[in-house]
Amino acid sequence: ERLVAERRAYEQSRTGEQKAAFGRMLHHTMDLWYAHAAVTVVLLTQLPDELPAGFDTTRTYESRGWTTFERCSAELSHPFRLFSAGWKLVIDVADEAGGAKTRLPATPARMEALLAKCRFTNGADKGTVLALYEQTAAAILGSLDKLSVAGLPLVRGDVWCSPSRLAEALNYCSSLRAVAVVGARLDD
Repeated sequence: ERLVAERRAYEQSRTGEQKAAFGRMLHHTMDLWYAHAAVTVVLLTQLPDELPAGFDTTRTYESRGWTTFERCSAELSHPFRLFSAGWKLVIDVADEAGGAKTRLPATPARMEALLAKCRFTNGADKGTVLALYEQTAAAILGSLDKLSVAGLPLVRGDVWCSPSRLAEALNYCSSLRAVAVVGARLDD
């Protein structure tokens, strides 16, 4: 409740120019912030040990809409380049090894299902987030010409890394010319 009030007060304090700039950023550059292949993404998936009084501890990273968008957007391009990079491209600070579990990208339909389970601070961003993700997914997946999931185990029934999840993602890769599926432990 307090967070919603603070957010409204902040939004009302913006000038018309600031609101226009925010709108341009929100609708025209989100793919650069989260899904660009040259950006290292840091996920803060664990709540700190010390929280302010009254903090809603049920608002975890996985339960929030914007953080779901941020992670899934980062995963649109990063898992495919992970094995050729000299450093971790997606870092989860809650993981002792510093890495995040590599997952296949979520399709817009999968994102819609994920967002249906998420909470948003103001309760009104779900449609905006889904539209932004659809735009970002189309731009990123649609521009991939090579795809490598080398070394990523594809396990039937795995929520994030199954052959069916790969097939779903491939449907969005309209420019794809080459696919490398090596060491994926496929058994068919």
